[in-house]
Amino acid sequence: MVNLLPIASGKGGVGKSSFAVNLAVTLAQKGKSVVLADLDFGGANLHTLLGLKNNHAGLGNFIYKQTDDFSTLLQQTSTPNLQFIAGDCLFPGTANMDYSSKRKIIKNLNALDADYVIMDLGAGTTYNTLDFYLLTYNSILVTTPELTSILNAYSFLKSAVFRFFMRQFKAKSEERLFINEYLNNSTTGSEASFIELVTKVAKKFKETGRKARDELLKYRPQVVMNQGQTTQDLEMAKRLRSLIYSKLGITVDFVGFLPKDEKVSWAVAMRSPLSITTPDCKFVKAVQTAADRILLHSYGFNELNMFENEDSKPDEDLELLGKEFDSDSDFN
Repeated sequence: MVNLLPIASGKGGVGKSSFAVNLAVTLAQKGKSVVLADLDFGGANLHTLLGLKNNHAGLGNFIYKQTDDFSTLLQQTSTPNLQFIAGDCLFPGTANMDYSSKRKIIKNLNALDADYVIMDLGAGTTYNTLDFYLLTYNSILVTTPELTSILNAYSFLKSAVFRFFMRQFKAKSEERLFINEYLNNSTTGSEASFIELVTKVAKKFKETGRKARDELLKYRPQVVMNQGQTTQDLEMAKRLRSLIYSKLGITVDFVGFLPKDEKVSWAVAMRSPLSITTPDCKFVKAVQTAADRILLHSYGFNELNMFENEDSKPDEDLELLGKEFDSDSDFN
C-alpha cells in the first residue's frame, strides 16, 4: 500500500519545498520507490529545485482534461527510484479547482505504484491545501523557530483539526448545525474551546459524535523544525507541542530538526538538491535522520475524510473558526 506524505507549512519561506525535495531524494536513495508531486496550486515551481524544465504535462493538464491518463504525468528524474509530477505551472486558474477534479487527483495519487507519494502543498490554509493535507493521519508540517512561523504553524493545525472534525459529519447535518451554533454563540472577545466543542458534540450525538471524537484521537500530525540553531529553538518546538495539546487535544510528533545551512540557498540557485550535490552537509544529514524516523511510520489513506460535494464553501467554516479560536497570547 502506498504511503501518502502531504507536506505543508503555515506560511511561505520556511523551507518546505527544499525539505520535500531532499526527503524524496533521500528516500529514493534508501531504495524506496518515490513519487514527488507538486500540489502548490497557483504557484507550482518544484521542478526548478529538481533541475527539470517546465515542458512536461502536469496536474494542470489533467485538471483541464488535456489528458485523461494520469500515468502520463509521471516523469523520470536523475535520481533512480524517484519520479516527479509537475504542478499547474502553465494553468494559473487551478488554485480553485472543482470538486470532481480534486476527487480524481486524490484517487489517482492513492493508486500510484510507489512506496511513497510526497505531496508538496501550497503554504497557508486554503481549503484545497487542508483537504490534501488531511489525506493521512500523520501529515507533515514544516515550520521555523521564528515566532510568526510558530504561530502560523499553530493556526494551520488549528484549521486542519477543525476541518478534520467537521469532515466526519455530512453537509447540513444536525451535527454541523450544532457546531456552527456553538461558535456563533460564543461570547464576543472570549476564546471558544475546541476541546469543549468536541466534548459537547460527543455528548449530544452519542453515536456520530463519539465516533468523530475517537477519530480525532488517531490524528497525529508530524512537525519538522527547519533553520534551527540554538537550544532556544528546541524550546520553541516544545512550546508549540504543548500549545497544540492543551488547545486542540491532539499530540504532534517532531520528526526532524534541520539546522540552518547556507548551502540550501545555493542549491536552490543551482537547481539541484543538496542530497545529490552535497550529501555530507549538515542539512542533508538532518534530512536523512528525519527520513529514518519517517520510515518507522505508515501513512495510510484517511478514507473518513474523503470529500463530499458541499453547497457552501469550506472557507466559510474556516473564517468562522478563525474568529473564535485565538491563542497568540500563549507565546507572549
